[in-house]
Amino acid sequence: MASEPSLRRYRNGYAKLLRLYPKPYRERFGDGMEQTFNDLCRERAQEGRGLFRLALWVFVETLAAIVRENATIVMRCIMNRGSTIFLRLVISLIAIAALAVCVFPLPRMLAKEAAKTPDTAWQIYLFLVGAYIQAVLFLFALYQAFKLLNYADGNKALSELSVRALRRIKHSAITIGLLMMAGIVWVMVLSAGSGDDSAGPVMIGLMGTFASSVVAAAAAVLQTQVQKAIDTKNEGLS
Repeated sequence: MASEPSLRRYRNGYAKLLRLYPKPYRERFGDGMEQTFNDLCRERAQEGRGLFRLALWVFVETLAAIVRENATIVMRCIMNRGSTIFLRLVISLIAIAALAVCVFPLPRMLAKEAAKTPDTAWQIYLFLVGAYIQAVLFLFALYQAFKLLNYADGNKALSELSVRALRRIKHSAITIGLLMMAGIVWVMVLSAGSGDDSAGPVMIGLMGTFASSVVAAAAAVLQTQVQKAIDTKNEGLS
């Protein structure tokens, strides 16, 4: 039977998860969704059944819905010409910041670490190569997002060009996530042999993997919605 602390923990976690919905959606449906989840948890607890499977299923389903709703909001913003200027500025600033990190602090920092441990310097330089590959993929995805805004301004938001750009963003995010996972495994294997604490790098890698997964999921949802809109438009014309 689920204990009261675990019941409270699942409820609090679900309440926090609901905050990721867009504000209009959250204000309209949030209280009802939270009450429904609380009732389900209470019923299972009274029946003496565990809550983990229920919580896992509800959390995954809710997270997928959150990605879908936020992706819809993003698509509406993209199709609004007034907002594309701000989005272009944000993308440009992110790209400049990423380039600055790759050019200045990252290589210097890793070079210092390599000088401290010459015997394992190859591992640090291998990490640098992986970081630069991910940076290239990240910048490529930003470039595709920039092109997507251009398509929106040119009344081509609902076109195969937009679908292609979203597909490339999705593939870039998936590749970055896979590289992150490979890096996590590599760090864990090396730390197991040397006895070093790998909690910090692993946590950073998991956060990066989660972020890239969210981006890939959002791009996939947008790609599907744009493709459906194109198909509907073509059916209306035929």
